[in-house]
Amino acid sequence: MAGYKFLVVDDSVFTRMHIKGFLEGKGHQVVAEAGNAEEAVALYQSKKPDLTTMDLNMPGRSGLEAIKEIKKIDPNARFIIVSAVDQKLVHDEYSAWKACEYVGKPPEWDNLNAAIDKLMKSSA
Repeated sequence: MAGYKFLVVDDSVFTRMHIKGFLEGKGHQVVAEAGNAEEAVALYQSKKPDLTTMDLNMPGRSGLEAIKEIKKIDPNARFIIVSAVDQKLVHDEYSAWKACEYVGKPPEWDNLNAAIDKLMKSSA
């Protein structure tokens, strides 16, 4: 698997460090980290990552709102939602975007790898 550029978005510094460590250990590059939706949108525009991991519950605007805003900027943006929010509660919303996968929190690394592979194969 080739290394991809990631934006990691989560209000928890610990979770960001955890995800970043896993991704870098798999040969990926974390080009930026954001702790809220506003930072995520700004960093997405400036860093242009291949994939973004996105928490849903953050202070201020939600991760879903950030995804919607980023999708307006880049309709081809790809996301892995990493959240403790029940997948069924957000499934209809994120499945409509096509380039979006869901991994529960705390992330199981096999599931995260599978989401990365699925998103990158579907865009090839």
